[in-house]
Amino acid sequence: MAARAAALRIRRWVAGWGQPAGFGWRVVISAVATVVLVLVIVSSHASARPEARGGPPWPAPGPAQIAAGVHAAGLTLLAAPGDVVRYAVHLEVIVDGRPVTVPAGIGIDYRGHLIAALYTSGASGIVHLESDSGRSVFTLGQFFHEWQVPLTAHHLGGLRASQRDPVVVYLNGSRLAGPPGSVVLAPHQEIVVTYRPGPVPIPASYVFPGGM
Repeated sequence: MAARAAALRIRRWVAGWGQPAGFGWRVVISAVATVVLVLVIVSSHASARPEARGGPPWPAPGPAQIAAGVHAAGLTLLAAPGDVVRYAVHLEVIVDGRPVTVPAGIGIDYRGHLIAALYTSGASGIVHLESDSGRSVFTLGQFFHEWQVPLTAHHLGGLRASQRDPVVVYLNGSRLAGPPGSVVLAPHQEIVVTYRPGPVPIPASYVFPGGM
């Protein structure tokens, strides 16, 4: 729609010039219109890509970015949650000794009434996993792809890790080795992702609400 509107504006703009003086002017006008139209199309695609993230807070992706994050996670948006496999994990993120909110709405397209197999319905840090396949395997990295917050050994969001200040993941209180995003999710895990956590204690468990 943006591309069509831009093309229409160009036509109106050109029409305001009156009749071109000759063939050369028509070529110039056509070339200008084509360049502007291409720039509009490119910019419209770019706006749908995951946003670059600096430090926290990291909100849930906006409506135009949700599908890109879910696709990056290797998942799809569905009309309803799966019902073959259903469980939840709890995720905490600690940066500079302070908790970072894991926001509601990750993996949910409210406007399109669609939902991914990994999603958050509230800001408690509870991540729901609901799949129609009993053989589905989900990882922490997939969730961060949906959130569109980079999670690697070298970055957490826009924060750059170092040997002195690494990105560290704890699972049920135990520090893990290996790539942070490789953690395979399982029912009722307590996962903590840290960057310069300071003296904050690392929880080993979480009390899930009944029925989860």
